[in-house]
Amino acid sequence: MSQVASATKWRTSASIILVTRDAVKSEEYKLLMLKRSDATAVMVNQTVFPGGLLDTEADENVAWLQYLEEFGVPQEALRRLVLIRDDRPAILAPQGTGCYDRFFKRSRIWAREITLRLTAVRECFEEVGLLLCRSRSQLDFGAVSCVQDVPDLEAWQRRVHDKPSEFLTLCRELKVVPDLWALHEWSAWASPTFMRKGYETVFFMAFVDKQPKLLEEPSEVKETLWLTPVELLRLVDLGEVWFLPPQVYELSRLMGIKEYQGLLDFAIKRSALGTTMFLPVSYDCKGSMVFVLPGDDFYVPEPNLISEIISFPGSEDEFRSRSKHLHRYTYGPSIRSLELNIPPPNGHLRPLKFHQERQKL
Repeated sequence: MSQVASATKWRTSASIILVTRDAVKSEEYKLLMLKRSDATAVMVNQTVFPGGLLDTEADENVAWLQYLEEFGVPQEALRRLVLIRDDRPAILAPQGTGCYDRFFKRSRIWAREITLRLTAVRECFEEVGLLLCRSRSQLDFGAVSCVQDVPDLEAWQRRVHDKPSEFLTLCRELKVVPDLWALHEWSAWASPTFMRKGYETVFFMAFVDKQPKLLEEPSEVKETLWLTPVELLRLVDLGEVWFLPPQVYELSRLMGIKEYQGLLDFAIKRSALGTTMFLPVSYDCKGSMVFVLPGDDFYVPEPNLISEIISFPGSEDEFRSRSKHLHRYTYGPSIRSLELNIPPPNGHLRPLKFHQERQKL
């Protein structure tokens, strides 16, 4: 096992799991996922939740704090977004001194709970033209997202896509603020350390009462999909989409709640319990690649220090037989054998096995 510090350089990003009521069965819901364009996909038909990279110049600009204050957003409303816990992952750890008097007055002291929400809202607009913002009359900081119409949408989308800092200009022009309060902290994932260029991503969940109109940004998005978790996972079997492990895992646990209101209630309550970074540690079990996650007996205390795939002198079955507590999946070229026999971290949903759910259909 290598103990050399990993050379992985994670790039920070944020995504939105966007939930809408089903137009036919209003008590149920569908999710928005995007097929990446051929130019940006790592595999054919790669499909993801909306989102993208943190842009420090655009998303951590002190001008946002000044604008929010001018707009009439109380400092207490921003403080409510910041979760103070000792077990926060590095991507969501307190920035700067954590002193809130200075937090709101100086440019270098930010909370990632705020900046990553700004990233997620901005990227959603760039990719699909969906503006999740609130006007002054909507400053009740509700749990369901507000969607704003944008005049000259295509021009504004192109403008923000080409220069992310223009997102603040757009908000000023429309007299709105990003709907940070309707983004509920859901999960966090990082790329395995053997990948030299990886991502660490916070997933937020947002809800809209009806399916909004979208404008796909052609250089990034080939197609948009509004489907249930089961329908999306079925497309994997059909070869019509390709998911990285975080998408499969999140869709698998969303199969555990069928109703829109039930998922909204759960997301609100669960977000207060924090997030555990899922940084997979990889084991080569005689040709089978097994990735273990927090809570598994073979997870390591400092996964970021493991810079290589760990070789296990046995089969995948032998690897499993040596473990009492399982939180793992086998991968290649997609997730197989997703296993979790311990309580999910942070009061979360337990992923369901898709083949079991499929038998009920």
